[in-house]
Amino acid sequence: MADFQYLEETAGRIKSNRQQLTNVEAELARVNFRIHEVPLKSVTESTFAKMVGEQYHDELGELEKIKNELVSEKEKLSEMIKTDTNSFVTEITSPELVIPLELPPKLSEGNTIFKYKNGTKFNNIFDILSELLGLSAPILVKDVMFSSSEIVVKVSDEYEAKQKFISSMNEVQKTLSIKKR
Repeated sequence: MADFQYLEETAGRIKSNRQQLTNVEAELARVNFRIHEVPLKSVTESTFAKMVGEQYHDELGELEKIKNELVSEKEKLSEMIKTDTNSFVTEITSPELVIPLELPPKLSEGNTIFKYKNGTKFNNIFDILSELLGLSAPILVKDVMFSSSEIVVKVSDEYEAKQKFISSMNEVQKTLSIKKR
């Protein structure tokens, strides 16, 4: 059984690892710049150090070591993001997916509103889902608006709202399944 809490945690890991990856890539760019810069300046620096009676410290070896560590960390983070994203898509497209909705729904201004149980919000899920679908949050599919705090169906009949919800959710799952391939 796939559940929203697992998806929320997985989506949170994806977002966190992406931020770390961005930081690692920025640091790697800085180190690569320094690796390129050091040989250009080393003759002058070593000559100057010798002239003033100081020991010249060549940073190149240390920078190469740091670069290798950053490249390794980048690969590890990229793999973790890929694994979590695949897991996220697999779980959200599962026919066993359980969406924790409060029942009965509320009717307001011609809409049927389903809130998540216990007022839970699923920000990470909808951030990642929006990105995967190429849509902005809240996600609008047919007459159903999916957001991190509620699902709003643009009909006032509860039975018809359930039908539209099922149809829209199936559409989301199909779209993700196609993108997964």
